[in-house]
Amino acid sequence: MSKKESQRRRRTLEQMISALEAQIDAIKRREAKKVDPALRHVRAALNALGKARDAAEDARTRRSIEDAHATLGALVGEDGAVARRTRRSPSEIADLSVSLLAYLRAIPGQRGEEIAAALGTDTKTIRPVMKHLIADGKVTTQGQRRGMTYAAV
Repeated sequence: MSKKESQRRRRTLEQMISALEAQIDAIKRREAKKVDPALRHVRAALNALGKARDAAEDARTRRSIEDAHATLGALVGEDGAVARRTRRSPSEIADLSVSLLAYLRAIPGQRGEEIAAALGTDTKTIRPVMKHLIADGKVTTQGQRRGMTYAAV
């Protein structure tokens, strides 16, 4: 072989960039396949609860296991991934704002935690609706942060 034929060919800059991009894509695909350890344990618990439900002879025990299964099942979506929070529809938001206003008219001066507990929800659910009611001038506030109380106008 001549010297020219045995020389190593250098890759161009574009070839090196495309090779690196291929490596990055491979790493991203590999990471996407990894399962969250907590989710893996939740799935194992769901399987164990399913077996326990099938083995339970007492109706009361079976019902308790089904309740626990439903609670854990809410964490995991149909495809086995962590369930994502869904957006509330405009009608749900309107219903919540009506119930918030009605509650505040009946019992003014309540804190957010008290209102949420009375309506059977949590503060994260009522907070954005309450902010809209305050911006619209339908609700007034007094105090700051967790000590803030609300009243209907």
